[in-house]
Amino acid sequence: DDTTGWRAVETHLHAVASYADGCGAVYAEEEAMQLEGRDGDGEEGGGGGALLSALEHCCVVHVNRHVRAAGIAVLDRMVQSASRGAGGRSILLDANGELRGTVMAVLKETLADNWSQVRMAASVLCRTFLVSLTAAAAAAKEGG
Repeated sequence: DDTTGWRAVETHLHAVASYADGCGAVYAEEEAMQLEGRDGDGEEGGGGGALLSALEHCCVVHVNRHVRAAGIAVLDRMVQSASRGAGGRSILLDANGELRGTVMAVLKETLADNWSQVRMAASVLCRTFLVSLTAAAAAAKEGG
């Protein structure tokens, strides 16, 4: 069976999505530090965007539609987590931010995917992303 490995990848992606959802704003803060190249102590030397690069590959390039949809679900949960907090500033508002760039690149490709399952997941991500950006911009405007 050549799809067994894909089911494992899909399951692991759903686990990452659930972890991000369960951690909420704490996950977004930790992920923001990693994306900015800092470790938990604020020192340089974090992992950069390895997770986002892998997610983009899963969402756009992977041959299995279930894996692509699961990767999009992870990005959706990451966007939700980023919109819940991150210490008063949203990493979504950074025009050059890795999360924002990855989400936009994934949306560009997946909203036009051949599989309706992938297009639906991308539509959900698009809504989450736009709602989160709007809320983050409104909060930033109120804050100063």
